[in-house]
Amino acid sequence: MNNPGNIFSPFRQKEPHYPPKPCVFDEPWKMVHQWYTTDLGQAFLKSEKQCLDGLLEQIFGYNLLQLGSLDDSDLSSGSRTSFQYVGDSVSNIDQPVEQRDILLEFTNLGIQNHSIDAVVLPHTLEFEQHPHQILREVERVLVAEGKAIILCFNPFSLWGFWHKYWEIRYRVATKEHREKVPLPSCGHLLSQKRLRDWLKLLGFDIQLVGEYFYRPPIKNAALLQKLEFMEYAGKTSRLLPAGGYLMVATKRVSTLTPIPEKWKFTKAIIGTNTIEPAGFKDLRITVADHQKKTKV
Repeated sequence: MNNPGNIFSPFRQKEPHYPPKPCVFDEPWKMVHQWYTTDLGQAFLKSEKQCLDGLLEQIFGYNLLQLGSLDDSDLSSGSRTSFQYVGDSVSNIDQPVEQRDILLEFTNLGIQNHSIDAVVLPHTLEFEQHPHQILREVERVLVAEGKAIILCFNPFSLWGFWHKYWEIRYRVATKEHREKVPLPSCGHLLSQKRLRDWLKLLGFDIQLVGEYFYRPPIKNAALLQKLEFMEYAGKTSRLLPAGGYLMVATKRVSTLTPIPEKWKFTKAIIGTNTIEPAGFKDLRITVADHQKKTKV
């Protein structure tokens, strides 16, 4: 029988074999907030909001939790759940505390088990050092049939090549000549296949995968506006690789239905044919014989 403490042992076995994570920074979320204020970040954020708004309208429940904030706006504002919370990492101290809903340690959420109906992860797995543990915590706090909505950059696109370029440039340069690395190079990109494997191992079913933002990572706002036709071309042709993708996973809980045992009638130890039933006739014969013996 498996030990309950080793349920996630495959994660622990695979983690040491992973290569070192590229471009690890002390304050990645601060860089995220700065990048989303640029023209390219605002255009990318607009596409993400369009994907999320149509999806969150179909999710109902009581509580929705967003782990990580990209900018001052709220990605989960279009949700129909009763309550929406934005949890920010305790390591992110570049904003005043009053602007956050709650402060959390993403690898150890102080939330009750099975109490959240949906969790939104806007690039959270890419800018945190322990994405496996974050997914475990998400699985723990979600209710049965709860939704995990994950936003990621696509490593097999122009954005992925851009990430590799800055990764090599950052590693080759000396500390004195290292330039400010732009997003998404300050994180570690996850492919759809790897993310699927992680989610399936935790008992999730992949319900939806969508892609968005087919334009290249260009900083010029005027050029970005001229290339808006690529969004329509990418969605219709499906030949252009998108810069980001959205994955929706549902937590499945298999319930055990007890099967009642069938009634079994055991055979009697002494059968009915072994003992002859006594009758009144036999009883009279035995009394008469007894009287004759006494007279003699």
